[in-house]
Amino acid sequence: MNDIFDELVSINVYNDYKQKIDTLLLDSILKEELQEKGITTNYTRGVINNNIIKTPTEKQKELVDSRFRVNLTPDNVFIEPMYLAVHFPNQQNYILSSLWLMLGGSGVLILSLIFSFYYAISTILKQKKLSEIKNDFISNMTHEFKTPISTISLACEVLNDNSMNKSPERLTNYIKMISDENKRLGILVENILQTAILDKGEFKLRLQDVNVHQVIEQSINNIRLQVENKDGKIITSLNASSPLIQADRVHVTNIIFNLIDNALKYTEQKPVIEIYTNDHINGIEISVKDNGIGISKENQKKIFDTLYRVPTGNIHNVKGFGLGLSYVKAVVEKHGGTIKVESEPGTGSIFTIILPTKQTNSPT
Repeated sequence: MNDIFDELVSINVYNDYKQKIDTLLLDSILKEELQEKGITTNYTRGVINNNIIKTPTEKQKELVDSRFRVNLTPDNVFIEPMYLAVHFPNQQNYILSSLWLMLGGSGVLILSLIFSFYYAISTILKQKKLSEIKNDFISNMTHEFKTPISTISLACEVLNDNSMNKSPERLTNYIKMISDENKRLGILVENILQTAILDKGEFKLRLQDVNVHQVIEQSINNIRLQVENKDGKIITSLNASSPLIQADRVHVTNIIFNLIDNALKYTEQKPVIEIYTNDHINGIEISVKDNGIGISKENQKKIFDTLYRVPTGNIHNVKGFGLGLSYVKAVVEKHGGTIKVESEPGTGSIFTIILPTKQTNSPT
């Protein structure tokens, strides 16, 4: 009440009283306060009385509508108030530029979390798939080894049974049976060892002159009995004029045999296997065609992966480790060649290999 009374006495409210404002001091204080708060963007200011700008400025409307204003005479009750208004023309851009580091860090963190989540899920799915492939491989391997081991065990029991008739002919048959099954075990072990060698990168070639046509004939002779047991046939059309290549004879024989064996295994009806060769600009072209169950487009992308086996549907007697085609691909590429497959479900498959006439890669 004393302050109000003093103001009434000291100020003649009926006169045209106009308060004096030191604009230079006002600018200095405002600039200092903004700098102290870390605000360095451009601004305009003005003194407002009854929505009238007392100091000339271009931003008339912006200053009148500004949210940043303060009463310069808060203690004077009987004096018409004057306000200091401040407008920041680049307010939004300044705020964004001030927060770019925080926003950028948040974005990087979010992307890192998304990537980590994706990597974790992807790894889990891959591990699950590898686990299924491993279990399938172990199951197939157990089945493959179990048959010859059982046959050898049974033959040995018969030979050790004194009550059995052991004529020379029967003894010869049992000995041959043991020998054949032992060779079969050796081939199975060799296939697994070859895959291990491929994985370790220790695969080496022993290059020599190899007649592809002779290799094909040899592979056909080795598997002819199995084809005839299924009442099938093998048709050859060896048209290549230059069948001589520089290659590893053992491995080339294995890849031809593997392709013929696959053609035989994945055929529900009487197998008809066609093998033909042709001259190619890069060497010799070898094709193996069958009338089997065929391979879908999706599976064609995976058949050369280690341990992958094409689902056989109703064919339940197909044996193997899923090592054959991965081995074939590795051998062909080691020789500097290429392999491709053309197939449709239900129409059979054609595997085509191109081997260079002269070895271009190092044998090591």
